[in-house]
Amino acid sequence: MRKYVVRFYRKLTASPLLLLLVCWYTIAWSWVLFTDTLDLAGNSIQGFIIASFVLTINVAISSLIMWQAIRLCRWLLSIYPNWIMIALIPLLALFDYLVAWIPSVFWIGPQGRLDSLLPLGSATLLFIQTPFIYATRIIGFFGFAGFLWLFLILLVDKDRRRLAVFPFLFLTLLSLWGWHFYKKVNGVEFKATIISETINHKVPPVNKENSDLVVYPEYGLDEINSRNLHKRLERTESDQATTYFLGSLEVNPEGETGHLNRMVYGNSQDGITWYQDKFRLIPGGEDLPYILRTALRASNQKGTLDYFSNVKSVIRSSEQLQPFEVKEDVIIGAAVCSSIISPQDYREFSNNNATVLSNSASLTIFKGSVLFAWQQKSLAKFMAVANSRYFLQSANSARAYALDNNGNTLVEINELGAVDTNIKTNSDKTVYTLVGEWLVSLGVIILLLLALIFRTKLKKLILRR
Repeated sequence: MRKYVVRFYRKLTASPLLLLLVCWYTIAWSWVLFTDTLDLAGNSIQGFIIASFVLTINVAISSLIMWQAIRLCRWLLSIYPNWIMIALIPLLALFDYLVAWIPSVFWIGPQGRLDSLLPLGSATLLFIQTPFIYATRIIGFFGFAGFLWLFLILLVDKDRRRLAVFPFLFLTLLSLWGWHFYKKVNGVEFKATIISETINHKVPPVNKENSDLVVYPEYGLDEINSRNLHKRLERTESDQATTYFLGSLEVNPEGETGHLNRMVYGNSQDGITWYQDKFRLIPGGEDLPYILRTALRASNQKGTLDYFSNVKSVIRSSEQLQPFEVKEDVIIGAAVCSSIISPQDYREFSNNNATVLSNSASLTIFKGSVLFAWQQKSLAKFMAVANSRYFLQSANSARAYALDNNGNTLVEINELGAVDTNIKTNSDKTVYTLVGEWLVSLGVIILLLLALIFRTKLKKLILRR
């Protein structure tokens, strides 16, 4: 074991780029050391060991995948003319996707899905605040990362540093294209209310005269039904104006272990009119991975398993969430919490004619982590810009905010309160909304072609011998 550690250390110190990868992914996943997992079943030492194990595995997997991608790209640049860098962008997009997908599969649990992603270490998050973000309307989340990785690879190679200008210029042109064609919205304007509160401290009932739509946080409607809706939304007999609302509540099915996280919709006149159960769960937060279950059973930690099953475990719905129509032209693509780390969910909402996007979150588990809050809002900004949709976020123990379709923050609140903002709808669909991560798909084709080409060359070489 010591031999492998020494070998890795030497390789790390000999390659600044590998060291940069390890540092970046360590920072990107460091928040796992500060979540309430540390208090798992009241055993903080055990929780810290689990969190450290998760951090180490995620950093190791991510670094290994991207390092192999960089090595492959450098090798291709050494044996092909410089034009090969055009093909490297889809390859790097594919590997950035794998960095998001493989850890999510590694930590999958009984309620997990194979199409879930954990893109918290993607290069896209580094440059989401720059004007280059408008290129995502054409090339998507991982395509954007592919350009950034190529730029970095060329920049650190002193023999090819001058070539870094080409992905930079190409990305600039794509950004201008994305900005010019999708900067405006074509729908109607309405007033929305977003809420910041905690599980134990709620805002007073919202006055429905001030808003067309109220977005409550995850679990913000616990123990609320059509009869006692007035506890969260004021209802007056004299005023016939209708205010719509959405949020989630906990439902405990009889005889089941765990609970349902149910997103409910309705209005001030009719109460709750429709609901959908949560479709995508957070590994370790709502669904305990198989690997950790096995480790806990092997170490006879039945109390921890029971604690998670009874307190944290969520029963996943088998059906993807669907957008719902509030009124004419106002169609909400609303998800609960964990869909924020799965860009494909909001792309699907937009492709299914949602004209506004929203997220109801409860981030108590992250204990106010500044890092995760930045990652979460960066992902929300991607959803808004790439699909050219206004985005509403209400949250427990975290920031609530509203973004316009160009990623600008309209309002933001990080304390107990409810804030109104004017929202506009949009039915235009970007290239990304229509075709998704097409550069990742192209990367798969290129990788298969490379495997075929070099397999054929190797076979010819063997036959000659």
